Amino acid sequence: MARDKGHGLSFGQLEGGALVGGYSGGRVTWLAPEQTAGKEKPFVYTQGQAVLTRAFFPCFDTPTVKYRYSALVEVPDGFTAVMSASTWEKTGPNKFFFKMCHPVPSYLIALAVGDLVSAEVGPRSRVWAEPCLIEAAKEEYSGVIEEFLTTGEKLFGPYVWGRYDVLFMPPSFPFGGMENPCLTFVTPCLLTGDRSLADVIIHEISHSWFGNLVTNASWGESWLNEGFTMYAQRRISTILYGVAYTCLEAATGRALLRQHMDITGEDHPLNKLRVKIEPGVDPDDTYNETPYEKGFCFVSYLAHLVGDQDQFDNFLKAYVDEFKFQSILADDFLEFYLDYFPELKERKVDSIPGLEFDRWLNTPGWPPYLPDLSPGDSLMKPAEELARLWVTEELDVQAIEAVSISAWKTYQLIYFLDEILRKSPLPSGNVKKLGETYPAISSARNAELQLRWGQIVLKNDHQEDFWKVKAFLQSQGKQKYTLPLYHAMMGGSEVAQTLARETFASTASQLHSNVVNYIQQILEPKGS
Repeated sequence: MARDKGHGLSFGQLEGGALVGGYSGGRVTWLAPEQTAGKEKPFVYTQGQAVLTRAFFPCFDTPTVKYRYSALVEVPDGFTAVMSASTWEKTGPNKFFFKMCHPVPSYLIALAVGDLVSAEVGPRSRVWAEPCLIEAAKEEYSGVIEEFLTTGEKLFGPYVWGRYDVLFMPPSFPFGGMENPCLTFVTPCLLTGDRSLADVIIHEISHSWFGNLVTNASWGESWLNEGFTMYAQRRISTILYGVAYTCLEAATGRALLRQHMDITGEDHPLNKLRVKIEPGVDPDDTYNETPYEKGFCFVSYLAHLVGDQDQFDNFLKAYVDEFKFQSILADDFLEFYLDYFPELKERKVDSIPGLEFDRWLNTPGWPPYLPDLSPGDSLMKPAEELARLWVTEELDVQAIEAVSISAWKTYQLIYFLDEILRKSPLPSGNVKKLGETYPAISSARNAELQLRWGQIVLKNDHQEDFWKVKAFLQSQGKQKYTLPLYHAMMGGSEVAQTLARETFASTASQLHSNVVNYIQQILEPKGS
């Protein structure tokens, strides 16, 4: 059942007074100056997904209901307010008026207030950041976002939101990105200086069609947001970077799904696409890799049934046009799919034994169909071969030096380092030699590489580089990067465990309160 609620909503002033604290009430997060990049002024932001906008203002806090909104925000001197809105204007020295002209669900209404400036990076895009980050943000994304947007438009139809701006959040922001319409919130970890993580934002851009425009009516079917967005992201990536690179990226996603299901057990009730969320359960507590990667596999299977990529691309464009500004259930989508391809409906592809649509939605476990990722072998096999050279007692230096990694893109390097980590600990001295041979990895600014180098250093107890682990954790507070390193430290030597406690003591005041709680649980597990 499709729903579109175009109610108007306005809420009052957020009045002056000092923004202080380092406090997270629901998902209205107040940051003290030391939790920001500039470390001079406080910062406040909201994070609505999944049902946390109610901490910001009274609302129907469900993706089923969509509404337009307007907001008048008053801030103290020296601060700027930004929102996920179609239009905004400064109506006084400290007053900002925002208006969203398209209906959106409550979780996509977002506000940030801080010491913010902006720079244009494209015909319909600007970057926002604290003054100390703005030049890096401008350099990293000038001309890049427009290429992603125009490719998405060719595939999925017009970009309806007007502007696509990006707000680089303070380092303590614990998430990778949040696809708030017109103003995506992202981690500053994307600012590598060489654009090696610029393509990460393709995922948030893809939400402009899948999630923001066509929305899951229930968080129990979040694959309608995330599975389609993963598929859309990889279609854009294929056009821009080629099928081999995209298959390599998808292989890393599949590995994350495998890891998740190995930990939880395939039969866990959350490992299906249609999840029952009981009353009183926070949908955030059901979050895992399944709606992303199993959802991607289901959309890929539906494309496989069509058998023609251009036809399926045209179908997705028609799907977005049919349900734009609505919230739908899986049954709405699948009915439209079968009506759009009547020959598939006649063949009853929804009930092919073992691949029934009902099984996809309602049975936990590994995807019954996996898209072919073999085109990625041309990038994966060289990485695997190189990793094998590094696990021997006597290194074949000549063979190692014969492999040039200077042209390898981020995901190929990630794949190589994941192989090294999987084979660790390496023979004595090999990690030291590895770091000396590839300083572009061991001293990288790219956070994905820094994370994996830190994990390798800890797994091999390479204490010479422990300072790099500490420096990385002092530079950012993203949950995805922070928690694995604390797990690795606490699972390592006494020196590594001491490093964990010392690092936490020096960084706790910079971190989001949720991340602080998670680290404390790692440092002092229950029953200890």
